[in-house]
Amino acid sequence: MPDEIHNQIESLKTDSQQLDQTLERYDIDELLENEFNQIDQQFRQLEIQYQSLKNARRFLNNG
Repeated sequence: MPDEIHNQIESLKTDSQQLDQTLERYDIDELLENEFNQIDQQFRQLEIQYQSLKNARRFLNNG
């Protein structure tokens, strides 16, 4: 009986290689970094557009 229980426990253990692959696929830090970089890039584009509009308005008001 103890061997049977031991075998069942061993069969239910998580495979360390499979666990590592899953952790790599769902790396939260990397996902957050990518999301932050995308938001940062969009913000920089918005900032450039804002500065362009601001400069165009200044040019048109002074011209």
